[in-house]
Amino acid sequence: MKPLLALRSRLAFALVLLIAFSVNSAGQDPSGRPTDTKGKKTTKKTGKNEPQPTTIMLTVLTDPPESDVFVNGEQRGSTNGEGKIQFDKLALGHYTIEVRKDGYSPMLRGFEAGTESPTLVFKLEPKLDDYVKQFNSLLASGKLTGPDSPNAFEVVQNLAAKFPTRPEVSQLSNALAVKLADSAAPVIVQTVSNWRGVTREQIVQASDAVTNALALKKDDSRIQSEAAYFRGVIALREWQTGAGPKRDASGPAEGSGNTSGATTARAEFETALKLQDSFTAARFQLGVVLLALGDGPGSDAALVKVTQAEPQWSSAYAALGATYYAEAKFKEAIESYRKAIEIEPGNATALAGMGLARVMKGERDGVREIERAIKTDPNCAVAHLNLAIVYSQSKSKKDWSRAEEEFKKAIQLNTQGLEFQNSSAEKMLADVQKRKR
Repeated sequence: MKPLLALRSRLAFALVLLIAFSVNSAGQDPSGRPTDTKGKKTTKKTGKNEPQPTTIMLTVLTDPPESDVFVNGEQRGSTNGEGKIQFDKLALGHYTIEVRKDGYSPMLRGFEAGTESPTLVFKLEPKLDDYVKQFNSLLASGKLTGPDSPNAFEVVQNLAAKFPTRPEVSQLSNALAVKLADSAAPVIVQTVSNWRGVTREQIVQASDAVTNALALKKDDSRIQSEAAYFRGVIALREWQTGAGPKRDASGPAEGSGNTSGATTARAEFETALKLQDSFTAARFQLGVVLLALGDGPGSDAALVKVTQAEPQWSSAYAALGATYYAEAKFKEAIESYRKAIEIEPGNATALAGMGLARVMKGERDGVREIERAIKTDPNCAVAHLNLAIVYSQSKSKKDWSRAEEEFKKAIQLNTQGLEFQNSSAEKMLADVQKRKR
């Protein structure tokens, strides 16, 4: 009986081992890892997916293209030929984006990476340092406008076309406008104090300078006024010299002849004064033109204001003396001429004018002032003209010959017609010659 029980115990133990072996064979691979029924490895499941970090894509556009892009101070590449670069998987957070390119001012922007993929646009401003240096050099050397090239005006015009909104360009324009206007100031003085000596070329150059200044600073009333002034001066000069419409031998005081050139000049001087009432040079020229047009009272009023505003202008007193003479106010004319001589003893025009006014007032020794004027300035045409007028009024034929000689001399010296209208002198010469026959 005992042997039978022992056999049963051994069989039961063997069965247990067989079952255990079968179970282990089904759940593990040779490495000891569990497998599924098809022999595939399995992993331990937690029941949840691991969270992935949130990122965005940043697009940067630049003008100009091929600019370097820095993210938080670190260069991360350059935009392509179309000015574009993209950054993938940029984590949420705050960034600084900077764009740089040689010749341009860098641009830096803060950027907060959120849940959307943004596009940042950078438009760089060119650096103008080199242009400013060139402009300052041209300004210092006096190359304000043509014909030399490059010149300061060209530089400013080019910059204004390329960068119309840049404050630096506006500053350069204003600086050049002032410089150009200032360059014309000495010519304005000459047109008042030395009408015979200032050349047409100088007047035109000054006019061009002011015109260019006006192109740079259109709303400046002072420059607008000076531009009108030079237009008037050129019209007056052309009328006097014959380049513009001329008056005939009777002169404008008698209301005949073509006076359109003088009328144009008058309109320009009046425009200059409307823009800048304190522009005394324009008022002076207006007085001169009004006298040429036969408006004695208007000329008188204008020139009196000039002498009040500029009491040291010898030319203003001389012009006022001529106006009083034309109105037959010989006493007032003498006083005005005398004041001009006190300011400028060598003013031959004033000396000759005072001498003629004295003769007309009945002071025969006034001829000495005229002769003194000729000695002071032998090329003063009006001095020879006044002396001719004095001799032409004599009853002596000998004096008529002297008058004929002086009229011819005056006309010869006044070839450009800047001191008086030669046609009037020619008419008086013809009268003397007729009397001599």
